[in-house]
Amino acid sequence: MNSIRRLLSVLLAVLIAPSFAARAQLSDFAELSAKAAQGNAEAQFKLGVRYHYGEAVPQNYSEALKWFQKAAEQGFAPAQSELGYMHEQGHGTIVNFDEAMKWYRKAADQGLPLGLNNVGSMYDQGRGVSQNLVETAKWFRQAAEQGLSVAQRNFGNALAQGRGVKQDYVEAYKWLRLAVIQGNAHARDGIREISLRMTADEIAEARRRADEFRKSRGEPTRASGSGFFVTEDGFFITNFHVVRDATRIIIRTDAGNLPAQLVAADKVNDLALLKTDGAFKSLPLSSSRDTKLGDAVFTVGFPNIHMQGTAPKLTDGKISSIVGLEDDPRFFQVNVAIQPGNSGGALVNERGNVIGVITLRMTESVAYQRTGALPQNVNFAVKSAYALALLESQPAVIARLKHPQMSKRKFADAVKAATDAAALVFAD
Repeated sequence: MNSIRRLLSVLLAVLIAPSFAARAQLSDFAELSAKAAQGNAEAQFKLGVRYHYGEAVPQNYSEALKWFQKAAEQGFAPAQSELGYMHEQGHGTIVNFDEAMKWYRKAADQGLPLGLNNVGSMYDQGRGVSQNLVETAKWFRQAAEQGLSVAQRNFGNALAQGRGVKQDYVEAYKWLRLAVIQGNAHARDGIREISLRMTADEIAEARRRADEFRKSRGEPTRASGSGFFVTEDGFFITNFHVVRDATRIIIRTDAGNLPAQLVAADKVNDLALLKTDGAFKSLPLSSSRDTKLGDAVFTVGFPNIHMQGTAPKLTDGKISSIVGLEDDPRFFQVNVAIQPGNSGGALVNERGNVIGVITLRMTESVAYQRTGALPQNVNFAVKSAYALALLESQPAVIARLKHPQMSKRKFADAVKAATDAAALVFAD
């Protein structure tokens, strides 16, 4: 009887105990609260964010306001900007545009891009200050020049409309394009509208200016593609043509733009192994020999970033053929939708394993010249056997690879794993 009671006690403890993730969140929150109570401004700001947006705690505007106020009074610029927003929106307090403008201006005076943009917005709407469109454009421009996408969109729209600044479609297109490249979907509408009023030469000049701006900020502009991490310490697969002749390679992750080096290449099969520093989620590679006609597959990549933005995009489909063009056995043919920029992305099966690397699509012009007909979603991926062969040339890498999944996973789980491991590649 005693043993049964002990067993029931253990089972009850397991059932009522918080999950590991929940315990981790509670521990993190407790640590953050302790630092905030000790006067750490960054911790106070982060605690304010938790309460403001209901992250790991119930949403509480009054608590958010309290912690933002403490951090702002210590001169922490992000908190000053958030405190201004609280007063502007009436979150945890009454609406007070004068107070909002005061805190936005403090953040702007420290050069915080969001603070600069928000001061511009207050001048634009005449909130806490007399409306002044010239001042609006001036503040938007300062924030845009620091790379804030919403400010780039705002300043681009001001230039397009001649609002507070001389109308200039070329400059407007430049700034809107820069916002689009960062994934600002609203800027696309402005580009579509003004491009109808521009010549091809003007659009080309605007794009050249956008590229020059990005170069001045150290952002690569020559080529972009997709890829995925194969080890947790930063080994990364993409297409060789994405990084061919590059003097610099950047892998963009949630941690920012990370410099990468070319470690090994298989030029014949268009594969490249890169390395960057950090800790990452990775994908397992499995043999492609068991893949069958009709198997479900998908890819997560970064197509057409100048129009579609830099957020990862999912497309799925099936294996259309176990061989490529002219029965080339190195490739799978897939009906997964592929666009420029998908090159180098992982082709993933239902188990969540990489069975190929997206390499090319049948272009309409070439297909029409050879067959007289347009292709219907005909794309190709080099089989994982060739990627594994490249990795085997690096013994230290092989030892770090994940073991392939042996059973089918939930589609949502497989997609999340692929998304976590995918990254955008720039080269110039």
